[in-house]
Amino acid sequence: MADNQLRVTLLGDASKLNATLNTASGRLKKFGQGISSVGKSLQTRLALPLVAAGAASLKMAAEFDKSMTMIKSLVGIAGDEVDSMGVKVREMASEFAVSSSEAADALFFITSAGLRGSDAMEALEGSLKASAIGMGQTKDISKLASAAMNAYGSDTLSAANATDVVTASIREGSIEADELAAVMGSVLPVASNMGVQFHEVGAALAAMSRTGTGAAEGATQLNAILAGLLAPSSKAEKALNAMGLSSAGLKKQIKDEGLLATLHTLNTAFDANAKGAETVFPNIRALKGVLDLLGSGAQTNNEIFARMTNTMGMTQKAFDATSESAEFKMRKALGTVRESFSQLGSQLLTGLLPIFQQVTGAIQQVFSAFFNLDTGTQKLILGLGAIAVVLPTIITLVGSLTTLMGVLLSPIGLVAAALAGVAFVIYKNWNEI
Repeated sequence: MADNQLRVTLLGDASKLNATLNTASGRLKKFGQGISSVGKSLQTRLALPLVAAGAASLKMAAEFDKSMTMIKSLVGIAGDEVDSMGVKVREMASEFAVSSSEAADALFFITSAGLRGSDAMEALEGSLKASAIGMGQTKDISKLASAAMNAYGSDTLSAANATDVVTASIREGSIEADELAAVMGSVLPVASNMGVQFHEVGAALAAMSRTGTGAAEGATQLNAILAGLLAPSSKAEKALNAMGLSSAGLKKQIKDEGLLATLHTLNTAFDANAKGAETVFPNIRALKGVLDLLGSGAQTNNEIFARMTNTMGMTQKAFDATSESAEFKMRKALGTVRESFSQLGSQLLTGLLPIFQQVTGAIQQVFSAFFNLDTGTQKLILGLGAIAVVLPTIITLVGSLTTLMGVLLSPIGLVAAALAGVAFVIYKNWNEI
C-alpha cells in the first residue's frame, strides 16, 4: 500500500478570539490566586493562632481543675469550699506572678498536710511570696511550711513565720528548697518534742550545708544528736554525770537557752574529757554533727543562729523589693495574660465538654455498629475509608487540572488542542485515507 500524506492548513482571523481567551484565562488564574491567598492568610493569621490559644487555654484550665479536684476527692474538703478556695488561688497566682496550676498544686500539699481555712490560705500566700523571690518551687516551700506548722502547732508557729524561717534557711545555707522539703520533715517531730525551735532546725541545717554537708546527711546528723540527748544509754548518762551534766539538765537547757547553747555546754565538757564525747554520742553521725557545728566554723555558725532568731517579715521585705523590679513586673503582666487564658479555658472546658461527650458517644456507637456488621459490609466500608484517605490527593489533582484548563483557554492552548484533535482523527482513520 502506497504511503499517503495529508496536509492541513488552518486560516482565519483569531485576534478577537485571542483577546477574549486571554482575558478569560487571566481572570481565572487571578481569581484562583486570590482565593488561595485569602485562604492562606486566614489560616496563618486567624485560624492557627485561635486553635493554638484555645488548646493552651484548655490545657491550663485542665491542670488547674485537676489539682482542685484532687483537693475534693483525695483530701476530702467539701466542693463549695474548694470552689471558694479556687477563686482565691487564681487571685494569688496573678498577684505573685505564678501559674494558677502551680498555686493549686501547692494548695493540694498544704491541705493534704491537714491545714484548713485561713491557715491553709496563709501558708499558700507565704509559699507564693517565697517562690516569687527565687526561693524555689511553690509546692516545695509549702511542704516545709505545712510540716513545720503541724509539728509546732499553728498557734505557736504561723504560716508567715514558718515561711520566713524557710526563706532564711535557704538564704543562709548552700541548700535548695526541694532538698529541705525532702528531709526537714524527718527532724521536726523530735525537734519540736524536745523544745528545739523551728528556726534552730533551719539554722543547724543551713550551717552544716556551708561545710559541704548535704541536706539529707545534715538531717541525719541532727536527728542523731537529738536522739542521743532524748534517750541516752545508761553508759552515756554515766559519762554525762561524770562531767557534771545530765540528760534532763541538757534537755531543760535546750528549752530555756536553745540548741546551740546546749551544744556549747557539751563541747566545753568534751574539751576536758575527750573520750566522753564518744561515750555520749556513740553514733558517729551525731558526733560528726556536733563537730560540724562547733568546729572551726563555730563563730560563723553562731552568727547564723543569731540571725535566724530574727527572721520575722523577711519574706515580705524581700518580696516588696522584688515586686519593684522590671523583671517581676514583666512576669506579672505575662502571668495576668496567662491567667486570663486559663479562665477562658475553664469556660471552653465547661462549654465544650458536653459536645466532646456527644462526639465520643457517637463515635462509640459507630464503632459498635461497624463491629456488628457482616464481613462483606465491613470490607465495603473499609474500601470507602481508603477512598477518603486518598481524597486529598484527588482534590490536588483536580486543582492541577483546573490550572491546566486555564492554560488551555489561551490561544496557543486551543490551537495545540485543535491540532492534537486533528492528529488523533487522522491516526484513527489512517487506513481509510
